[in-house]
Amino acid sequence: MKERITRSSKDRMIAGVCGGLGEHFGIDSTWIRLAFIFMSPFSYFLTILVYIICVFSFPEKRNIQQTDFNKPYNPYGKINKTIRRINKTKELSRKNK
Repeated sequence: MKERITRSSKDRMIAGVCGGLGEHFGIDSTWIRLAFIFMSPFSYFLTILVYIICVFSFPEKRNIQQTDFNKPYNPYGKINKTIRRINKTKELSRKNK
């Protein structure tokens, strides 16, 4: 039994349809995206309707190992950046006095 077509969770621009088709057929998803774009005016923009139907009919590939969950999480990143910026401005203001 062949694997089901799914929407990609890592190779996506809008909803992952072209990325999923590329993974399923073994083609670079850029070629599928270009085909969708170039076929749109010739098919009276029917490819946009086909894309929307595919968004709702293809399930999303849910594989935790392939998503962005493996990135290290630092909840204090923005706070630390802000503190460094404040300290820099304090140092500059001291130098200017």
